[in-house]
Amino acid sequence: MQIALNCYSSYTRIQASLFEIGESKLIFTSQDALLHLELGEDQDDVLNELSVSDNKKIMAFSTDGGTVGVVDLVDYKVIRMKTRHSSICASVKFVPDRSSELVSGGYDSALLHFDFKQGSLLSRHDIAAAPPSSGVSLSPPFVLSISISPVGLIAATTADGRLWIGTGGDKTISLGGKKKKSRKWEGLRESEGQFVQIADGPVVASTFVSESSLLTCTLLGNIAQHNITYNEEQKVHLETSWTCETRGLEKVNAIAASKDWLAIGGFGKDEKGLVEVWSVSNDSELTEITAKLSYRATEHEKMG
Repeated sequence: MQIALNCYSSYTRIQASLFEIGESKLIFTSQDALLHLELGEDQDDVLNELSVSDNKKIMAFSTDGGTVGVVDLVDYKVIRMKTRHSSICASVKFVPDRSSELVSGGYDSALLHFDFKQGSLLSRHDIAAAPPSSGVSLSPPFVLSISISPVGLIAATTADGRLWIGTGGDKTISLGGKKKKSRKWEGLRESEGQFVQIADGPVVASTFVSESSLLTCTLLGNIAQHNITYNEEQKVHLETSWTCETRGLEKVNAIAASKDWLAIGGFGKDEKGLVEVWSVSNDSELTEITAKLSYRATEHEKMG
């Protein structure tokens, strides 16, 4: 048995729904749900992201009202953090190998690190605006997406086209020839973070596909894979190994990736929901990445 979680927002409620996935049915409606969880604080709230912990026991959620919360998937108890974002909370992710910790990012340009069992804020990083370039002021540095690698490396993308890489929680980094050891995850430590300008517009989605390989996608559908390495001084080096464009998407909302597949969700030119599913070749010789990708698009009626 497989269980799927879906977030749904309407003019009267904001909820997550639990479904059992089987072989007999491919399309589900709200009537097929095993359970509906009301997560919004009022009828004007909007649910932005759901994230499930590695042990599948806890689900985190973020809302337009700035709320960060978790749901116990055993008894379905909802707990909201006392500290919240002062604007939209766009993304929330669990910290790998830290059973009670998560990180959220919002339109207040803040990254918040919580211990959700204690309900406490452990650390915070506020992202400053980039200096104007040639007299042109870019968008504010809203945090649009977060991704955390299996070894604790964190990446956050912003509305002004930047990628922030936090290495303070990376368990593989060596200091003086020895691997870093710490009882705390310190991924938001400002002194161990670095900005890289990777786009001219909003970078709306990101996901790690390995310990040091990150996929990003812009609002207008530019997909890129970045490899993160360290030089001899343990400074971050980012190399973009390939880029390509979505085929039918006008605007992108989110991406999800596995070893062999990449799913990209957003809206087509007709303003209907659209998902592109790409099959990614693992051939060692990639002469032209677009020749190694195929896609299948599925339309969805806009909900809400």
